[in-house]
Amino acid sequence: MIDDSQSSAEIERENAALRRRVAELEGAQAKLEALCAVSAAFIAFFDRNGVVLEMFPTLVIPAEMVRHARGRHLTSVVREDYIARCAEVIRESLATQTVLSIEYPVTLRDRQLWIQAACKPFTEDSVLWVGRDVTAQRHLASAQAELRDFQALVDSAPDGVCMASEEGAIFYANQAFRTMTGHGDGTLGMRLSDLYVEEQDPLAGIVQRCFERGSWQGTLGLDQRDGGTLPCQVSMVALAGEAGRPPALATIARDLTPLREAELERLALQEQVIQAQQATLRELSTPLVPLAEGVVAMPLIGALDSARAQQAMEKLLDGIVQHQFHTAILDVTGVKDVDAESADALLRIARAARLLGAKLVLTGIGPDTAQTLVDLDVDLESITTHSTLQSGIAHALAPRPARRAARAQRRASS
Repeated sequence: MIDDSQSSAEIERENAALRRRVAELEGAQAKLEALCAVSAAFIAFFDRNGVVLEMFPTLVIPAEMVRHARGRHLTSVVREDYIARCAEVIRESLATQTVLSIEYPVTLRDRQLWIQAACKPFTEDSVLWVGRDVTAQRHLASAQAELRDFQALVDSAPDGVCMASEEGAIFYANQAFRTMTGHGDGTLGMRLSDLYVEEQDPLAGIVQRCFERGSWQGTLGLDQRDGGTLPCQVSMVALAGEAGRPPALATIARDLTPLREAELERLALQEQVIQAQQATLRELSTPLVPLAEGVVAMPLIGALDSARAQQAMEKLLDGIVQHQFHTAILDVTGVKDVDAESADALLRIARAARLLGAKLVLTGIGPDTAQTLVDLDVDLESITTHSTLQSGIAHALAPRPARRAARAQRRASS
């Protein structure tokens, strides 16, 4: 009986100890679950094949997902292109008995998150997997990388870029803008009104309109440190203050000097082309056509103003001297509106040719031209005239006795 009583007492003590142990374990389990419930981590146990043995609900793992997670493979949440990498981490962690880390994307509640996880061997065939959401950090890192790329692009841009506060104080300027102002790093802290000048419209009004409308474009002068003013095509953009930041103003300035220099060069080249074309036209408008030895013809077309008459005289006289012409035929068939200036020009050409020992034959005088010459009382006694170029050429090429007979016949008929 005594032995039975002792056995019962020992069993009772053992049961009591077991109950205390169970209570302790239940308390620890409750604490663990409470700790997990307020944790922002992903906590689970996987076997070596990537099957979920246990998962705890946390701030990022809903209880409903935990209830359906046991026995499921990590393929249910991990993105397909990362499944093999996660499985390899589990196998390597168990093989080397070391803690390994990995970042991978998962889809939870129709959202894609990035998880940074640590994989720690727990038993010979299972691992503890603790991960945390690093989506925001990745987005921040990506945004920072984009910002660095954008800043590198702006810093190396050929146009001058600066940013200023709403009051116009410059707090950023790329290298091109610092070079354009000539102030270098001293550009920072200066005001836009210290650099940009616009006589017709004060800069303050331009800035105000930019903030009202969102943007502004126009031409401004940029004062330089050496006293010069750089003509610039300026674009201004108002930047609304976000996340507690005050409004700002971004400006992009393009130096118009190369463009204006190129325009001046283009205009100069255009003027040269025009002058060359005019010279060619003048050359074509007063051609010398040799007809025979000592005989040349110059047909004139269009208006005969003083400049063209001077050109015709110079070219005809040069030809007479150079080629020893004794007879020059000046055909005015194509000359329109013969007036006093044109008639005087013809007389001057005839007198100049005579001084060089050549005779001038005037052809192509039609009824209107003849009437004009009569009305102007132009003396053509010293000039041989013919109504057509053909008759004038025949006269010039005829033997001299024949020409004298023709002249006598004309005088008799008159």
